[in-house]
Amino acid sequence: MACLLLAMASQAIAEVESGQPTPAASLSGMHWAFSAFFGSGWYEVADSESVFILRAPLVHTFADSSWGDGQRGLGIELHYPITLGLHNVDSFDDFTDTDNFGSIAFTPGIEVEIPVTQKWYLRPLLNVGWGTETHGGESAWIYYGGVKSRYTPGTGKLDWSVLNALYRAGYHDESGDQSSLTLAMAGAEFRHPLQTALAGRDDLQLNWHLTYSWLFDEAEFGLKSGFSQSVDDQWELGIALAPRKRSFKVWFLTFEQLGLAFRSSSDGTYRAITINASSPFH
Repeated sequence: MACLLLAMASQAIAEVESGQPTPAASLSGMHWAFSAFFGSGWYEVADSESVFILRAPLVHTFADSSWGDGQRGLGIELHYPITLGLHNVDSFDDFTDTDNFGSIAFTPGIEVEIPVTQKWYLRPLLNVGWGTETHGGESAWIYYGGVKSRYTPGTGKLDWSVLNALYRAGYHDESGDQSSLTLAMAGAEFRHPLQTALAGRDDLQLNWHLTYSWLFDEAEFGLKSGFSQSVDDQWELGIALAPRKRSFKVWFLTFEQLGLAFRSSSDGTYRAITINASSPFH
């Protein structure tokens, strides 16, 4: 659930199957501002009250990280993600319902890739921006940041890495309301060369990852029915194809890989399918 979290353009379906009754006025359901942090997708609570999010992951790379002869070269990227949201959607056929409302957010930020050793890389990040409801509703300042880690024991027939991350995200709206959450992630990713190639003769590889994320602050989904459901963890399995020498390019967007990721909470109350366009480290 990395920034993008955590980040890229992905598609998701999340379900909450049951909950405890709560007065509707007191529900602390996920604020629309968090969509800039959790990323693009289709989120669904109890088969209704869904959110459709699309985020354009615009990135400008100033320098790539490097390691050679004991010398470190920092990687520096500027990120300009624009997030569009459509909220309270009851179904795919309900996009024009008058109860729906839209949101837009711009949260520019920076990521720095640091080679600690030849095998261990850190990637601190920080994004700060602003978002608003598109029909004259409230606006909010939005922030998210943290640090990601990737350790690669070695390459060979099985090329794999250990992944870790710690994130903090929150918002402060114009009425003075604010909220935040903290998330820790651990897992591994694997890369397998394939005996096939693109039209441009670049070899392909199969990338997949398995991660577990723990939310120190539970994500609570409030329902119109007066129920609420909290989610405090997530498993994710991602599978994707990637060129070994370059990235996929679609229009002005560049993707490290293209595939799907499948998500679920440990108790099964939350499930998701997302587009897998980058390593959880990126």
